[in-house]
Amino acid sequence: MSPRSDVTVARRRYTYTAPSDSDMDSTLVAVLSLILVVATRASHGAFVLGLGKCPTVAAQSTLDKAQYLGVWYEYQRFPAIFEAGLDCTTATYGEDGDDISVTNAGTLRLELFGNKVVLNENSVEGSATIPDPAKPAELQVSFGGFDMGNNSPNYFIQATDYTEYAVVFSCSEFLFVNVQFAWILTRTPGVAPSNLATLKSNLQAAGVDVSNFKVIDQSGCPGR
Repeated sequence: MSPRSDVTVARRRYTYTAPSDSDMDSTLVAVLSLILVVATRASHGAFVLGLGKCPTVAAQSTLDKAQYLGVWYEYQRFPAIFEAGLDCTTATYGEDGDDISVTNAGTLRLELFGNKVVLNENSVEGSATIPDPAKPAELQVSFGGFDMGNNSPNYFIQATDYTEYAVVFSCSEFLFVNVQFAWILTRTPGVAPSNLATLKSNLQAAGVDVSNFKVIDQSGCPGR
């Protein structure tokens, strides 16, 4: 009879600790931030992306529509894919019954041997409405029947004095990001508003990164 052998098997105890809500929140923020960085680099020059909800940029409380109509010249703007490469850009507003007619125009030019050669002159026509008469500076603008704002205001006149400057802001939310557009318009092409620093400061106070503004070349434009 063989001798008895006692075999002892060691048991290991594994403990799983579920991540806390704060850990999960931190991880989610890190992932979303990484996605935002990648998306921002991919969209460079096409549009401005932000994380989360749109900045709260309030439109001015009143609007004299008749005074606002006419030609405005882009002095500075945020990158916009629909204006990529364009300078000499203008926005012309006119009477259209209860609505406002909109004509945006710009020129694609190539610099060649110190001179700018016109490659193409672009324009697009649309319309603007005021959904809520109590908020006349919040407009809904559409082109060819296409409206990114889903029939809600998408063109906020943040400030204007009608004769020198207008500041316009637009923002749309998609899932966990937002896409921002902004324009500083002037009545005189290429001339900065006298209160440019204040206009930008007001936007910055609302959470808008004003470093995204780029100066638009309004010199040597065709037909001027």
